[in-house]
Amino acid sequence: MLRIVRGKKIENGGLDLRELASGYSSVIVDLGTGDGRFVYKMAREQPRNLFIGIDAAAENMMEYSSRAVKKPPKGGASNAVYISAGAEDLPAEMSGLADKIYVILPWGSLLEGIVKGSGEILGGIAGAARPGAALELFFTYSHLHEEGEIGRRELPALSLEYIENTMTLLYREKGILLGEKEIITNEELRRYETHWARKLGFGKNRTVFHVKGIIEGL
Repeated sequence: MLRIVRGKKIENGGLDLRELASGYSSVIVDLGTGDGRFVYKMAREQPRNLFIGIDAAAENMMEYSSRAVKKPPKGGASNAVYISAGAEDLPAEMSGLADKIYVILPWGSLLEGIVKGSGEILGGIAGAARPGAALELFFTYSHLHEEGEIGRRELPALSLEYIENTMTLLYREKGILLGEKEIITNEELRRYETHWARKLGFGKNRTVFHVKGIIEGL
């Protein structure tokens, strides 16, 4: 069941995503959107594209969803849609819809799935994408700041070598080809306008990995 966050309410169904998407040039998905700030800002800047923010925690998206449903002169963005769902259990309506998928500074099970190449998470990403869709990942953690989470989830040590030698192979098995892999600066991270991107971007320097890929599908 499609669960749409519209303002302060959660609506079950009632929206034909495919019909809505047909009126836009591209469909861009932010998976694990958190408060949805990134989706809202991008939707305001790019009115010809449809932006979909997806997060399991519906209440976190309500502030920016409330802004989006206003009339455009008052800050609204009718091309911003918020969906409550887990990355491993995306609604069927998302199948083959996305031209581009972002995962920006994920946490919890989504972070674990991204860095360990979980079949459920990668399968969800691949299933939501059109063949040839772009993928951008941003992730970071360190023993200095996230010791508990690393131990609890048995997260691997991050490095460009790990991404190249381990993640690339796991992603390829799900039809996702990882290409450019880099470490970005705090200044570059701030450009993405999520809550955590801004928070980390203005804090102490972190090793943030940025990975681009193409989703070919199986």
